[in-house]
Amino acid sequence: MRLILAAILTVTASAALHAHSGVEAADGRVTLANGQTSVTFDAGKRFDILSMKHLGSRELVEPGHNLAPWTITYLGAQGETPEVNPACAVYKGYTQERNDTASVLRFRWDTRLQYDGKPYPVEMTVSLPDNSPLLQWNISAELPEGWTVSELKFPTVAVKSPSQAKVITPAGWGNEYKLRADTVYEANYPSWSASMQMMLLDDADGSYFYSPRDYKACGKLMTLNERLGQSEFTTETVVSEVWNKDGRFELPWTTVTAFNPGGWAEAAKAWYRPFAHNTSWGRVQLKDRKIPEWLVEKDLWLRAKYTGDTTVVAVNRAIDYFGDDIAFHWYFWHNHAYDSHYPDYFPAKPEFAGIVKQVRDRNCQVMPYINGRLWDPGADSYKARRGYEASCRRPDGALYTEIYPTSIVPNTVTCPSSPIWHDMLIELADSIQERLGTDGLYIDQIAAAAPYPCYAENHKHPKGGGEFWYEDYKGIIDDMRRDHLKPGNIIFSEENAECYIPVFDILLTVNTPHNPSCRIVPLYPLIYSDRVLTTAYTYTPYTDVRLGDFRYQNMQCLLYGSQLGWVDPRLLWVDEASEYEAKFLKNLVDFRKDQHDVFIGGQYVREFVPEGDNPYVNVPVFGGDYMVKGAEWLSPKGQRVLYVVNSDSKPHKVTLPTGKSITMKPISAKRINL
Repeated sequence: MRLILAAILTVTASAALHAHSGVEAADGRVTLANGQTSVTFDAGKRFDILSMKHLGSRELVEPGHNLAPWTITYLGAQGETPEVNPACAVYKGYTQERNDTASVLRFRWDTRLQYDGKPYPVEMTVSLPDNSPLLQWNISAELPEGWTVSELKFPTVAVKSPSQAKVITPAGWGNEYKLRADTVYEANYPSWSASMQMMLLDDADGSYFYSPRDYKACGKLMTLNERLGQSEFTTETVVSEVWNKDGRFELPWTTVTAFNPGGWAEAAKAWYRPFAHNTSWGRVQLKDRKIPEWLVEKDLWLRAKYTGDTTVVAVNRAIDYFGDDIAFHWYFWHNHAYDSHYPDYFPAKPEFAGIVKQVRDRNCQVMPYINGRLWDPGADSYKARRGYEASCRRPDGALYTEIYPTSIVPNTVTCPSSPIWHDMLIELADSIQERLGTDGLYIDQIAAAAPYPCYAENHKHPKGGGEFWYEDYKGIIDDMRRDHLKPGNIIFSEENAECYIPVFDILLTVNTPHNPSCRIVPLYPLIYSDRVLTTAYTYTPYTDVRLGDFRYQNMQCLLYGSQLGWVDPRLLWVDEASEYEAKFLKNLVDFRKDQHDVFIGGQYVREFVPEGDNPYVNVPVFGGDYMVKGAEWLSPKGQRVLYVVNSDSKPHKVTLPTGKSITMKPISAKRINL
């Protein structure tokens, strides 16, 4: 059915190729339309969206549920903090205009922020470009002297909740949830919970697409709130003080919305990928990035812990078994407990430098763990290096403090704008490479943790939110790479927030939520497979690989094109059952060695489930799924390729989307060139 809808979409879009947008007012309504999209507003004494259709879709809205498209929190000259929405303002109606490429409706509300007899208008524009189904939403506000906007919710758009709908969020690889009544779905960008700037509401007849198009990667919280049969999308933003200028506030990005009959994957490819590939972080293809060849050709990562004999024996056995195609991400190499005393990692445990040399002598690589964001206020360096001056601060000057179950001690969040933190990370980069002889640097949390707004008086960035978090972390890593990274060494971080793709050589992608009610979907590879190197799929088991989820994870990892493994080697040879899991991993590693012509710079096209003899099972932690899974890719040379993996211990005869039947051996992978 969706293939038919996609075909209709293509024909409809082609027919409307030269359709200019226009405005028509009649019978108390005003309509913005262009042949692909039609949205009708109340032209009377209140704002409301009366109708919305995209590309021949069903009616998407219900009158009476879009009365408040914005909520603004102000900061007054005397410290006032009023939260204002259209119910607390006077609606003044709309005007229409036309620019070179779009028709525009400009809606106005007057606010009374102080008793000076002056209105302070809020203006929202809704634009519809020619030949595009995407509605564009923008907002600005006039301010009294000494006033600013401090927080904003915009645009708030409510669409009808289909009874069988699913929510697609950009957490990690991508998540699919069943839409539940009275439930809020959040995506905090840029972070593990929002690697990209979009959310979608998917149903059998198509997908509603909501996306802030922010080219500067500012912090923002996207939400979908289902309530009373309505799915309300909005974006909450902590404002940067520089967005208030000369008595005027203006949001520095445009949000786009539309409905795609082809579904969420088609919407993402049609409307997010072109935007993403025009940003500073998505513009450069993988083939044009300067990444050391050994990393590009890597197939397997292992997660080594501690420096004792048990770990060393397991590491050497892994090299014997898998060969020298391994990079080791190493934990617990420093004397202090994990997640404590950061960033005081040195001195290292005395045997660690020797272990690093031993592993490197066997043609493998080692990257020890450090954290790029937390500073333990109990660490000696916090006082000695004036860490309190580098700490990120709340509006009242208090510290942002986090605590983790691994250490149960408070850690402060450090502001990346601080030269103190810049110098600390640079010194760590030098020390790790010089004193330990590693092949690079692993710096945790930078691409994983969402930015905090910072109000520290002594920091160089504008107070509040904005782009400084991403820009200053990028500046630190750029300086590290330019002046301190040894030739052939790499820098990587955990998680896959899109803006950090060119900042790091590879991203460890393991935090995507998953459980029986939350399915991982390939949203991220659909957009960025030809731009980024990733490793792993989700966190591998900490204590036992024999439960079935380990094979499932590595199957999905291969199909997504990610480098495999990231498992503790001590778990792979506990008994015969765990050796079987190791055998499956080895089969995939050996198979992946011959797939670099596709996975390195190729484009992920879609996932598929082969039909036929394909058992549906309960995968621990993940829920129900099939033992045999597949993915279609397009190589950099234009070769269409199907990949199929059988994670079962039994053979299965399955049918591909092409109609061809194949027999998959146990724990095996196969490539089919189309």
